[in-house]
Amino acid sequence: MRRAWQVGGTSRSDADPDAGVETGPTQLNLLGPLEILVSGVTVSPGGAKPQILFAYLCLHANRHVSVDNIIEAVWGEAPPSSAKKNIQLYVSRLRRQFAYATGVRLITTSDGYQLTAESDQVDLERCQQLWQIGQESLHNGAPKEAGRLLREAIRLWRGKPLSGLTHTLVMQAEAARLEQFRLGLLMKYFQAQLADGQHFEIIPELLATVADHPHQERLRADLMMALWRSGQRHAALATYREAYQLLADDLGIFPGRQLHALHQAILADDADIMGGLTTDRSVAP
Repeated sequence: MRRAWQVGGTSRSDADPDAGVETGPTQLNLLGPLEILVSGVTVSPGGAKPQILFAYLCLHANRHVSVDNIIEAVWGEAPPSSAKKNIQLYVSRLRRQFAYATGVRLITTSDGYQLTAESDQVDLERCQQLWQIGQESLHNGAPKEAGRLLREAIRLWRGKPLSGLTHTLVMQAEAARLEQFRLGLLMKYFQAQLADGQHFEIIPELLATVADHPHQERLRADLMMALWRSGQRHAALATYREAYQLLADDLGIFPGRQLHALHQAILADDADIMGGLTTDRSVAP
């Protein structure tokens, strides 16, 4: 049997008018600290564990999530004997608190829950949509449009994803997955900007991203390409030397074939060679 709680709907049997929030559009934001907005006002689902529960359901929005998986996300491998009852209590409180918001449904199934929402209500889903459309635009030879869409997706990020909620291995893995998605998004954006001839303009962003991911060779290659095409050949070569040293000292490896080939092309001032060095950098969310 499935029981649905609708934020902003007619199913208000669980609602406490004194505890609920006013009717209004609801936004669920995961690309940074957990943020829930109702009519533009921030609403908290409670303490750390209710926040983890709500964030985990949002991460898997529009999909069934078992109680066992929720418990592992909230408590890890050593949950209390009262874990299932606590989950029921947290869900009940959430239903009362968000009883009159708009557009979200929390469905109770025989062995878990499913939070449903429109794609534009969850920043992660909106970001994934923009990433997909942007990637298609780039593939279809429209780098300017791709860059615009990917930039819009990047702007949805407000900081470190799930900040303060990574107390368990499950939530740490979810945060790492989001970080990897963001890195792939940035790589695709840089690829679009380079294809659109925005070499000089993206150098500051590339420098900052390389500083955050110093061992990522694709980012180094993009930075070298942007510098070279902006007339900064010496800086491009210095970027390679820095990468060579870091990879050798930190990881005991040397630059891969693509980065080495790009270095040789810059040394030779061979624009034709560098034109063939771009690669597809698709990273699934």
